[in-house]
Amino acid sequence: MKQLLLLVLFSSFAFSFAQSNEEDTPYSWKNTISTRTPIIELPPLDLEQVAIEDSINDLDKSQPWRYGITREINVDLTQDGAWTELPNGDKIWQVAIYSPNAINLSLNFNDFYLPPGTRMHIFNDDRTDISKTYTSDTNRESNQLGSWFINGNVIWVEYYQPENISEDVSLQIGSVIHGYRMGKVNQLARNRGLNDSGDCNYDVNCSIGTDFDEKKDFVKKTVALLNLGNGFLCSAALVNNTLQDKTPYLLTANHCLEGSDPAFWSVRFNWMSPNPVCGTGEESADIQTNFTMSGATLRANNSLSDFALVELFNTIPDAWDIVFSGWDNTDTDPTYEVGIHHPNGDIMKICRDDSGAVKETANGTEVWLIGGTSVGDGEGWEIGTTESGSSGSPLFDQKGRLIGQLYAGESFCNGTESNNDYDIYGRFAISWNAGNTPETRLKDWLDPNDSGVEFLETLQNILNVQDVSLEGVLDVYPNPTSTQITIMNNRYPNLSFRLYNTVGQLMQSGNVSNTYNTISVESFTAGVYFLYLEDGETQKNITKKIVVQR
Repeated sequence: MKQLLLLVLFSSFAFSFAQSNEEDTPYSWKNTISTRTPIIELPPLDLEQVAIEDSINDLDKSQPWRYGITREINVDLTQDGAWTELPNGDKIWQVAIYSPNAINLSLNFNDFYLPPGTRMHIFNDDRTDISKTYTSDTNRESNQLGSWFINGNVIWVEYYQPENISEDVSLQIGSVIHGYRMGKVNQLARNRGLNDSGDCNYDVNCSIGTDFDEKKDFVKKTVALLNLGNGFLCSAALVNNTLQDKTPYLLTANHCLEGSDPAFWSVRFNWMSPNPVCGTGEESADIQTNFTMSGATLRANNSLSDFALVELFNTIPDAWDIVFSGWDNTDTDPTYEVGIHHPNGDIMKICRDDSGAVKETANGTEVWLIGGTSVGDGEGWEIGTTESGSSGSPLFDQKGRLIGQLYAGESFCNGTESNNDYDIYGRFAISWNAGNTPETRLKDWLDPNDSGVEFLETLQNILNVQDVSLEGVLDVYPNPTSTQITIMNNRYPNLSFRLYNTVGQLMQSGNVSNTYNTISVESFTAGVYFLYLEDGETQKNITKKIVVQR
């Protein structure tokens, strides 16, 4: 009886699954194409001096954290790579770039324009990591674009143009960022990478107290890892404005602007471990998601409180479960405060200080001081810490409202304990009215209707979106299949699967939180199977009927 009920339940779900979205995947992945693309090989880098510099710079939170080296290059679609014309008249262009010993690679396009109806993807050589889909919606007035990084030492660009498109495309790559850390540890250079932020760090999904945990589950979704497009990283937060119209304003530190151009910035939201580690030094489980966006325009900045406000070029997709942070511009001392950040380019972490930050001036910068053993009163963070790469990350008061962004400090880990030293954050209230023009203060952008409000609550992006469905952001193919099922997952960071036969027997199960996933069915007999997908955070689920042919 239980088996029969299971089959009926599966059948009721199967028909609600959306058709697979061809545009989520490079054309060549789903079609047999013979390519003749030569790989552009760059000379090896000598990273010994870089490692020496990093051993010093990694202790300085007043500058971004370096993970990569910019390599100038000139690759143009009109002269490089290879074009392939398909039998139906469609065309694809491909180019591959190899940078020896790279852990990850990203690209800066000095000239970027995609005609409507075309698309572009970036992926690695073994097809285990892939970018979001770039379309004409990604075009900018500046014709510039910076990509998120792709794991591996070979990066591919594929442009697809249907037969009916006659408008010219422009793609010129001006530089490659050779990532030499973040992703794994480079033993020769003793570099830090994923899971190598300090052992005292708490993953953001760890409990830091019942008085803030519920607020944390919202405000963590405002925080982003910020790729500055020049081999350096900061942290940032998406902020709400009084119109509550979801204008994508991103707040970070002014010092993150040094040597970088926001046109090449890219951000990643919701990078959180599904299995949190809470200050024990164990390794956090990684996930891969495509909650990434590229490109921004500088709106305001000021060294007085070390703030920079940019506006992302593209609006936040309605299906993204992220949040626009609330804020408080009254400059009221917090009872306690919480920082959320990406130290050393690691998975999102959290820290808490129960002493209450106080106002101070540090080298002419108006800051919140979290007192520690060397400066001020207090013993630093009671839970966790911040590190290099946390620069620009948000500080929240006890009500979950943003009151500052990380400027500098001397707090680090001493094993699984904090070193009890200080941190300082530029004060949001000072940033609010820091200068005489909109380009030097926050209020013109975050209170555009001049309402005069002193605080604003967080805004959930999907709160008023009806029926944000699981199927609308997944692609499962091919179906029917004979060897494997591919799952493209650009939405749910905690997605799992169970695969059943028609009598309810569990055949396989596992995690499909990566962007690109494959499930082998080579050993299965021909017939019908049911793929059950469930998101661990929202508990949304859906089932798709899979046909295996022999």
